[in-house]
Amino acid sequence: MKASAVAAVVTCAGVGLAGAGGNAARAQDWTTGGYDAQRSSWVRVEGKISTAALRKPGFQLLWKLTLAHESTAGRGVTAPVLLDLMIGYRGFRALGFVGAPPDHVVAIDTDLGLVEWERRFAPEARATGGSAACARDMTPNLARPTNAALPTVIGGVGGASRAGRPAHGAVGDPGEGAVTLAQVGARRRETPPGAPAPPQSPAPRPAPRPFAIVYVLPSDGMLRTLNAMNGADAESPVPFLPPHTNARGLIIVDDVAYVATARGCGGAPDGIWALDLGAKQVTTWRAPGGIAGALGPAVAPDGTIYVTTGDGQVIALEPRTLKQRRAYRSGGPAFVSSSVIFDHRGRLLIAAASRDGRVRMLDSRGTAFIRTPLVAHAAAPAAVALASWADTNDTRWLLMPGGALRGAIVAWKVAQHDTVPTLQSGWMSGDMPGPLAAAVVNDVIFAVSRGAPASSPAVLYALDGATGKELWNSGTTIPTGGRTALSAGGSQVYVATGDGTLYAFGFPMEH
Repeated sequence: MKASAVAAVVTCAGVGLAGAGGNAARAQDWTTGGYDAQRSSWVRVEGKISTAALRKPGFQLLWKLTLAHESTAGRGVTAPVLLDLMIGYRGFRALGFVGAPPDHVVAIDTDLGLVEWERRFAPEARATGGSAACARDMTPNLARPTNAALPTVIGGVGGASRAGRPAHGAVGDPGEGAVTLAQVGARRRETPPGAPAPPQSPAPRPAPRPFAIVYVLPSDGMLRTLNAMNGADAESPVPFLPPHTNARGLIIVDDVAYVATARGCGGAPDGIWALDLGAKQVTTWRAPGGIAGALGPAVAPDGTIYVTTGDGQVIALEPRTLKQRRAYRSGGPAFVSSSVIFDHRGRLLIAAASRDGRVRMLDSRGTAFIRTPLVAHAAAPAAVALASWADTNDTRWLLMPGGALRGAIVAWKVAQHDTVPTLQSGWMSGDMPGPLAAAVVNDVIFAVSRGAPASSPAVLYALDGATGKELWNSGTTIPTGGRTALSAGGSQVYVATGDGTLYAFGFPMEH
């Protein structure tokens, strides 16, 4: 029995390793801002986190690490991008990769809370142009290769749900982190109609690697490809952006790196930049009205890039070339969030938050936006981020932090009315001062409250995804409020705080 278990582990690990050097990560790996190509912030993963488990004791702080240098600690660190299973010279590893100012990258063993390796980059160029904020030391953007495919149902992921049905999961293409061949076939059968495969490019593709990689974009604007095992350069750096630009939402899909620039830092216009990793060619698209949101572009299953702008538009761009396909005008105030993309009954829907506190949703087949009612007539925060998930009844939910007068997470249901998708009120959480973007793990909503006043502790909340009822909170464990960031995976939730500390929460296990 033990031999069979070991063989099964090695087989699964081999599959994960085969995909590690390719273009897609395992289903539970948080690879970019907002988790996946669609910026859903919804992790579907085998593990212990569920509403049933959070109702019982045991979820707690596992470890914390201070990662930022004292002189830059007030600028915070990034939430980790994750590699949940890697086979290296030191055996099986689960790693998280964190960016810290100034131009510092740290790899952490997320099981043990120990630093695995670190790199510091020292660009010669200094900041020029833009606001005073451009002159400060910047935090690198990090990402791992991401699959643009929509998620499908995988039996057993996340354990049994309340309805007795499996939660959702996502798999890559063959050779790119697939769990089983049967599941790959299921994904192909269940892909919504009208979502063609990404177009094939004549440009050369990077050679596959026998090891996992992580991409880093520090303030010198050079995209670096690092060996995830030791932080060494996997290839020479490639020029991508002007030095000291304000880069947001680095994402790598189909061997192309995309990122947004904002505030005119480094003399770079607000827009989207694409770097073909095979041809080493850079393409730029300038955004009318500036880029909205902190997560940058979202990528549809067919490779189309969706961008929200400060003048109230959602704009669709071609992959690689960034040629504008279509512009959708909301007819309302400016957007304040990046797009989140999801499927609803075979339709591709795009949603974003606007400055008046509403969520506006667009059917990619049409031109008219659907908007939610106002909630307590509250304006949306300046940098809100939406999240999207589906429960075991296949009900699609949209989550908006800060969508109430005193601060709360507001949930909306996506429904169907006369074949037209609509938004219906779902639930509102309890008071949550300064709530930030939510992360969803299976059917549990995690959100961080920055606290009021700012000197009060930040609090991580776990909410029942169906009702919004509180299941657990971190109390005074995180002493510093202010800027925080959130990611999750591998049965753990990570909170990166403004004082440069990373906290990991989960269920303790023996090592």
